[in-house]
Parts: sequence; C-alpha cells; structure tokens
Amino acid sequence: MLHRAVSALAAALICLADAGTAIAQPGAPVREIVPVTGDLYRARNGNWYAIFLVTPDGIVLGDPLNVDFAEWLREELDRRFDVPVRYVVYSHSHFDHAEGGAAFADTALFVGHENMLRNMDGRFPQMPGDMVDRNDNGRFDPEEIDIPTTTRPGVCGFSPRFFDVYDRDGDGLVAPEELQRDIVPPDIVYSDRMKIVLGGRTVELIHPGLNHADDATVMLFPDERVVFATEFLADALVTDDIHSLPSACGPFDGSPLSEWIRSYRTVEALDFDIVAPGHGALFDKAGVTDTRRFFEDLVAAVSAGMAEGRSLEELKSSITLDRYSGWENYERLLPHNIEAAYDNLQLYR
Repeated sequence: MLHRAVSALAAALICLADAGTAIAQPGAPVREIVPVTGDLYRARNGNWYAIFLVTPDGIVLGDPLNVDFAEWLREELDRRFDVPVRYVVYSHSHFDHAEGGAAFADTALFVGHENMLRNMDGRFPQMPGDMVDRNDNGRFDPEEIDIPTTTRPGVCGFSPRFFDVYDRDGDGLVAPEELQRDIVPPDIVYSDRMKIVLGGRTVELIHPGLNHADDATVMLFPDERVVFATEFLADALVTDDIHSLPSACGPFDGSPLSEWIRSYRTVEALDFDIVAPGHGALFDKAGVTDTRRFFEDLVAAVSAGMAEGRSLEELKSSITLDRYSGWENYERLLPHNIEAAYDNLQLYR
C-alpha cells in the first residue's frame, strides 16, 4: 500500500538528512530534521512533529511544540538554512503543540484560527484527553487530571508530572494562564481559509471544522502536494500506520461526531497526495478516507443500537466493527470508542 511505501521512503530519507542520525540525550525525546519533498521538512520531537517550508525570503513553520524543542529548532534552522522564520502557524491551541514560539518572535508573525484568541482569553479551551474542569472553578485540580490519566494511562489525560510542570505558582492548582504561559498569541487570525505567500511559495490554511480542538488549522503545501495537520487525522497513539483506532477520550474531545466527519471530508476535498501528520509516519490521502469511514461506521452502529433502546453495555458487547479488526489498538480501544460515541451522540443529538 502507498502509505507503507511513503513510510519506507521517509525512513530512507532520514539516513540522507543533514546530520544524518537522530539526536537525543538520555531520557529525552529523539530530535531530528527529516526532508519530506523539495524544500519541505519535518522536525521531530519524539512522536510529535512540526513542519517547515524553506523559501529564499524565510521559513514558514507549523507548530513550535514546546520551549526546549523550539530553541533547539531555532539553532538548527539558523545553522542549516540561514534564513529567518517569518511565519509560525498553529495547528491548534493545545499546549503540547503550541508552546515555544518565543524562540522565533524576533522575526516571525504568528498565525492561527480565530477561535485560538478566544481560547486564550483566560478560560480553558476545549482540552485534549478528557482533561476537563469538572467542578467549573476555572482551575484544574489534581483529581481532574488524575481521573483520565490514571483510568486510561498512556491514552487519555496527561502524565503524573502535569502539576510539577504547569503549577507555576505552587498553589496546587493550574489556571489557564499558567497552562498557556509559553504560548505566543497569534498576530493574525482567519475564519475559514487564508493564504501565506513568501519567497514565491504559497501555503494555504484551512479550518476543517470542529474535532479534537475547535481552533484547528490544516496547512496545505500545494506545490509539494502535502498536508500537515495534527491530532484529528492521527493522534499521539499513531506511530507507523495510520490504521489505528482513535484514543476516544471523553465524548470524543467534546466536538459532535458530525463535525469530526465534516473535518475529514474537508481534508479529502483538498488536492494533495501525502499527509505529514503531527504524530506518526507519513501516509497517503486514502488514509484520511479510511479514518472517515471508521467514524461513519462507528456512528451508524451506535446510532442503530441506541434507536433500538439498547444499553451502553449491550452495545459494547455486540458491536464488533469487524472491518477494522486488523487496525492497531482494535482490542484495546474499541469498547472506549463505542462508549465515547454513545456519550457524544447523547450530547449532540
């Protein structure tokens, strides 16, 4: 299949990249810069990826990821390409993709969907991994992070070190301003679509709809025929193969499943060949279609069961979605996908 061929090509290109081997300190994520095609590159931090396009007049960067990585990337870009970063585009406002932009603030403009400004106005944005302010006190209490982190470790929530990292004032709570301290707000926002033209090259920005976040941006590199997007196309569980069941945290991160499906269709309508995701290996356009069909089949099966008056436990014991039995995390996550769909369909009828 093409997505496997693309992954193999990407692996081969790693060996040819400048400074050819991946770099990591003991206990730190692997970092490397990997060519995608032409002047388009991915920058890796473990299983988190940024993307950047080099032009004669500067660089367009998608996602700074975090402070340490962004500082490392700034040094690498200066050394390898000797042109400044002129634009930093946010895939969405979640801290694990959007931190660190200050490393480029002396040369770059920051661009995001218009909802990103609302999500940085002192309230918590639509959060990932079922991290929810459950008591509505405007802060994260330890148990609010512990619930998803301990019940579904490695899938939902964050990590046991969340409060060590983000409780900046040591009061035992995490406020929105603490969580977003290292995110540079966008200078430029858009609603549906926008183009960046730099050094004779074009990057198109598209808001696909509501999904893992409500301020998502898809970057289309038309000359390279590559799309960059994070989370809703491939979440952090995806490594080598896009065919992996979604994490399904909470009621699918708080966006209606109809919007998730609309987001996939928006991406499918774009003219491209390859997805360079924020997590995992490159894959082809067919992978987007396959994932959209999974969501449609999941919704159809759960909706039919709900219409028949069947309970959640009955649905979890009877829905098999055999077509996807060969996908990664099928046994582990199918019951959670059914439950998340059930909760979502109850919320957004």
